Amino acid sequence: MSASAGPTPSLTAESSTAVTQAPDADGSSNNTIIETMLDLEEIDKDLYRSKKLWVPMGARGVFGGNVVGQALVAATNTVSTEFSVHSLHSYFLVPGDHSTPILYHVERVRDGKSYCTRTVTAKQRGNNIFVCTASFQVPRPDALSHQYPMPDVPHHSTLPSQEDLIRSMINNSKVPENLTEILKLRLEEPVALDFKDTKRHTLKELMNPPLRTEQSFWIKSKGQLGDALALHQCVVAYGSDHNLLNTVPLAHGSTWFSRRGPNAKITMMASLDHSMWFHCPFRADEWMLYVCETPRSGSDRGLTFGRIYKEDGTLAVSVAQEGVVRLQPKTPSAAAIEQPKL
Repeated sequence: MSASAGPTPSLTAESSTAVTQAPDADGSSNNTIIETMLDLEEIDKDLYRSKKLWVPMGARGVFGGNVVGQALVAATNTVSTEFSVHSLHSYFLVPGDHSTPILYHVERVRDGKSYCTRTVTAKQRGNNIFVCTASFQVPRPDALSHQYPMPDVPHHSTLPSQEDLIRSMINNSKVPENLTEILKLRLEEPVALDFKDTKRHTLKELMNPPLRTEQSFWIKSKGQLGDALALHQCVVAYGSDHNLLNTVPLAHGSTWFSRRGPNAKITMMASLDHSMWFHCPFRADEWMLYVCETPRSGSDRGLTFGRIYKEDGTLAVSVAQEGVVRLQPKTPSAAAIEQPKL
């Protein structure tokens, strides 16, 4: 995360705490993948430019979490370190183009004693592609609090990583060859986070999943991060867009792997809006449980809610997102569909 064009991301002069660790004496940097994805160049007061943009396989544009995370970096760079983000509300207007840097303009809406507000507008080629309003507060950790309890799920130490699962599918002779080639490409993507699904799915369940309205997985950044809370908040903002909207097609028995089965087929998915509430300090380089739920879908839209817990059970972040979810209706006769032999 950078407030300058140099190799070391840091907050602006208004803040005294560097978000990431300084480079070594030879100028080298040990920044993680996620810090590289969040890094910005300050080109004028309250104006920043992206350095790295990622388009996931099959996506229509830049990964939404990439934009949310960078927008929060830009907003945080204009706020004193005594403040910490407590909420953000954003809209995705058009897909981002990875071939053109995104410009982030920060409007200082209000500066108060306990709260301050920033609005960030992201542009490409003069057009608005994303808008976000973030609110910051001077924390009050001693105030009364309550929370939903963390669900009882398998511990992350007992679960395989997402990469391990992909490798096992690649080596499974029952997986269709065309899917195997896609999985090989998936392993080469610069994914900045580690994931561990709390459920162990069989290949049959992946190809023809049961109907459900929730999923959960453990998540953390790859590599160790610095101690600045602002960095960890921006990392979770980035990661919160992973898999959340994918909960909607699960309610219809559909995943990206189930295209050969009898259930509804995904034809398009894209985020429309994204909101977050940050409840307490946490570390994004330690395992956190992401619980995702979908209460409703219709009119080619799906609504999702997420809760992100620290390993000790503390609810650290809440998330809400609505997105475009277009599904081809279920085939009337499942018998007419060639079923994979599993």
